[in-house]
Amino acid sequence: MLGKEFLALLSRNISIAKGMDADVSFGGISLIDCGDFHQFPPVATGPSEALYYPIDTIRDSIDSKIGRMIYEEFTTVVLLKEQLRVTDTVWLDFLRHLRVGNVQEHHLAMLRTLVVQGRGIQGNIDFETAPWNEASLVTPRHAVRTQWNDEAARKMCKATGRQLYICRAHDTYKGRALNLQERHNLAAHLSKKSRRNQKHSMQAKDLPDEIEIAIGMQVMVTSNLETDLDLTNGARGEIVDIFLDPDEPAVGDEPVVRLEKMPAYILVKLERTRAAQLEGLEERVIPIEPTTTTYHMKVKLPGGQLTQKTVKRQQYPLTAAYAFTDYRSQGQHYHMSSSISGHRPQED
Repeated sequence: MLGKEFLALLSRNISIAKGMDADVSFGGISLIDCGDFHQFPPVATGPSEALYYPIDTIRDSIDSKIGRMIYEEFTTVVLLKEQLRVTDTVWLDFLRHLRVGNVQEHHLAMLRTLVVQGRGIQGNIDFETAPWNEASLVTPRHAVRTQWNDEAARKMCKATGRQLYICRAHDTYKGRALNLQERHNLAAHLSKKSRRNQKHSMQAKDLPDEIEIAIGMQVMVTSNLETDLDLTNGARGEIVDIFLDPDEPAVGDEPVVRLEKMPAYILVKLERTRAAQLEGLEERVIPIEPTTTTYHMKVKLPGGQLTQKTVKRQQYPLTAAYAFTDYRSQGQHYHMSSSISGHRPQED
C-alpha cells in the first residue's frame, strides 16, 4: 500500500516530468488509485503513514501532510464487490463479515476448527502424510522462513536421494572476478544498502549472494522475467532438471555440493503459465537462466580518494517455496498452509 509521503513524492516527480506547477497534483494527469485497506499497511513505516489516517499537525512531516491532502482529492470511489479467487462459500462469508468488522460467533467457531493444536483439529497431525506433507508455512518472521526453507529442502533431498547444490552468485568488475578487497567492499555496500532499504522493503532487482537448488525442489521466481508468459515475481513451480556448466568439476556423490560454476540453466515446471509447450519438454516446463543486476559502490583508494566501481552480479532469481512471510504470501494460492512462527520441520 502507498504511504502518504510516497504519494506526495510520486505526485511531485510526475509534475516535474510533465513540466507543471507542483501545486497541481500529478501534473494534472488523470489517475486511478487501486488498493485494499484491509491488506497490509505501508511497509516499514509507522501506522500513521497509511492514507486513511487523518493529518496530525504536530507530528506529521510536510510530505505526509501533502500526501494526505492529495488523497482527499480522490472524490470518485468504486467498490469492487465480486471476487473470483475464493470458491469456499463458508470462508467467503467469513471474509465479508470480517471486512466490515461484523464477525459472528459461528465464524469464530469455524476458525477454531482450523487450529492445529488445542481446540481445533483433533488427533495427532502427521506432517509426513497428505495433505500436511505439502503444507506451506506462513510466518511473520523472515528468519523462520529462511530456516524452514533450508530444512525443508534438505529433508526433500534426503527422502528422494537428490543432491543439494549451493550456487554462489558470479560477481565481476570490468569482466573479471572480484579480488578479496572488492568482495569485502561489495559485502559492506550490500549490508549498508539492505539496512537503508528496510524503509522501502527489499529491492526487486537484488539478487542473493547464494541460493540452494535441487531437482524436485519447490521454488518461487523472485523477478519479473517474462510477464506475458506469467513468468513473474511470485510465480511458483518445481525444479525438474538442472544442467550444470560443462566446465563444472565432477560433483561426486556428496549430499550437499557447492558448485564452482553457475549452472547453464534450470528447468522449472510452473504451476501455471501462458507459454506454449516447448519442443522436447513437458507442458509448463520452462528453462530459466541467470539474470544480471548491477551495484554501484564507492571504494577508497590507497591515497584516500574515493572512486566508484560498478559490479555486475549474475544469479538465478529463485528461492525455495516451502515457507513464506505473511507479506510475500499475499495473492498466493495454497492447497494447504500452516501459520506458525517458531518450529522447523523435523528430520527423521
